Amino acid sequence: MKNYPLEDRYRKVIILALLAFTIGIAVVTQRSDAQSSSGTETASSSQRESVVETLEKYVAVVAGIAEIGVVILLYKTVKDFAELAKVSKLQTEVRFRPWIGPSSTISKIGDAGYNNRHQYSITLKNFGEVPSSTVIAMSSVSVSLPNREIFRNGSVNKFNLGPLLPNMEKKYWVFVDQDLVNKTQEGRSDIFVALYFSYEYPGGKSAYGMISQFDNKNDSFVHRDMWLE
Repeated sequence: MKNYPLEDRYRKVIILALLAFTIGIAVVTQRSDAQSSSGTETASSSQRESVVETLEKYVAVVAGIAEIGVVILLYKTVKDFAELAKVSKLQTEVRFRPWIGPSSTISKIGDAGYNNRHQYSITLKNFGEVPSSTVIAMSSVSVSLPNREIFRNGSVNKFNLGPLLPNMEKKYWVFVDQDLVNKTQEGRSDIFVALYFSYEYPGGKSAYGMISQFDNKNDSFVHRDMWLE
């Protein structure tokens, strides 16, 4: 059945009701005319009674069809309201919450300095319309490709970035040993950086994770994996 706007459905119900009412008025008029006819016009009265009976049957059929139409329209209306409620709930869950993720790649900001380590940074941003009460950043640097479970079972660095308001950005730093960078540039090793950002908000808890590999040709990192929780 074709879906119609709610106003069109109400309009059709009213039209059906008016149609049944009009036909009923016509039947009553015919019956009144038949009763006021002269008793001498027996043949004419019989014909009118036959017409009245036919019209009564027709009215009954039309009324039945109208009732069925009303029931169907009411069912469709209730169903549409239920679907609208589901969509509204989904929009609320998706829209009115923080969405935190990187707004930049992992970029180098300094050569080997303190403790003979290179310094890299990534910028986080809250793309949602609701602030996050706290953001916990986790990171791990390894020579082999890690998996996602490292943030649950492995030894990682943790840092509390604090709250993050809508459209607000914060930087997170990652340090890589100079010796490891030299081995990677010589083709004798690899560098993988795993990052995980968990954040809380009034409606629950979520997270963004990513794994990147060092590209010694461009002295930068490229994404190998990313996910949402």
